[in-house]
Amino acid sequence: MKSWVGCAVLILSAGGAVGATAQDLAPEQLFVETLGEPGPHWVLVNDPVYAMTDTRAYLFDADNGAMLGMISTGAWRSAVEFAPGFAAIYSPETYYSRGTRGTRTDVLTIYDTVTLDVTGEIVIPPKRGAGMPIRAYSGISDDGRFVYIANMTPATSISVVDVKTKHVHEIATAGCALTYPVGNRTFLMLCGNGTVQRVTLDANGHLESRAHTRPFFDPESDPLTEKAARFGDTWLFVSFDGQVHPVRVRNDRASPQRGFSLFSEAERNVGWRVGGLQFTAVHEASGRLFVIVHQGEVDGHKDPGEHVWVYDIAKRTKIAELALVAPAKSIAVSADDAPLLYAVEGATPALLVYDATTGEHQRTIEGPPFNPGLLQPIVP
Repeated sequence: MKSWVGCAVLILSAGGAVGATAQDLAPEQLFVETLGEPGPHWVLVNDPVYAMTDTRAYLFDADNGAMLGMISTGAWRSAVEFAPGFAAIYSPETYYSRGTRGTRTDVLTIYDTVTLDVTGEIVIPPKRGAGMPIRAYSGISDDGRFVYIANMTPATSISVVDVKTKHVHEIATAGCALTYPVGNRTFLMLCGNGTVQRVTLDANGHLESRAHTRPFFDPESDPLTEKAARFGDTWLFVSFDGQVHPVRVRNDRASPQRGFSLFSEAERNVGWRVGGLQFTAVHEASGRLFVIVHQGEVDGHKDPGEHVWVYDIAKRTKIAELALVAPAKSIAVSADDAPLLYAVEGATPALLVYDATTGEHQRTIEGPPFNPGLLQPIVP
């Protein structure tokens, strides 16, 4: 009992000494860190965390490896959308009133790009598609007016969110899924009958017209993956067997164009295949398509690759083979004239940065994020 009394006296004495010292300390000044003008090599790394109930997105400057900030993005989400000029971030998110259960609320959250604070939210139908991260679960019009969110209940539809008026319209899209925007009022959707559907909106975001392309791929023998890359007015869809199928939108029409194979017969015979979570990327200025490839068995479309092959889109030919220092499941390329190639493996908490022209490994930015997923370069 005496020992406890002695401890109490010592604690009180120490507390008194600490209190006297604390009186001499200056009060801490609280402040909010802000971001400057976006750089050409800022990149957002989406982190599903694979518990999927508390996803996040991290902003990095790949030139120096600095983490610039983080936003918390709710449950079961894939990617965010950027307003033109990085004026705002729009994030489709899901929340439950009891954390992992209870009443579901889906929202499009609006983030400030200077403070990364939430500046507002728009409630959307609680039916947005969610699962393994897929870039085409959402998209944004070129002018930034409309955000498109793919729904699945399992019926498919698109929620069209007018970020100017805060109105939401829903368009039923039976037989077609996901969203691939082109221009200010048009988006494409993949359909199960071997076609792509073109959807055009009016000035207020309501359905104006829709039409299907002719069938141009066989969904039974060689279906398309959903991992397409946009090149101007054209989306480059890639099949599981490595066939590129361009679909161009022009004069309010969507038209399949002449495609090409990513692999020669000799390469295909020794097992070269596409694979990964986000295995294609386009550098618009140079007209180059970057693709993660690996050698493996059939149905290895989820496997990472240690190689990125580069193609001239106009000439439909391979022009470079880049060797990575670590396997990658997702890649992206910055949009500037000195482009960087970003790569993540998914299970390893690191972002790898390469020179997109030479393939030289420049740096590894170690986590966070814990489970890096889809990559989104900022276009200032």
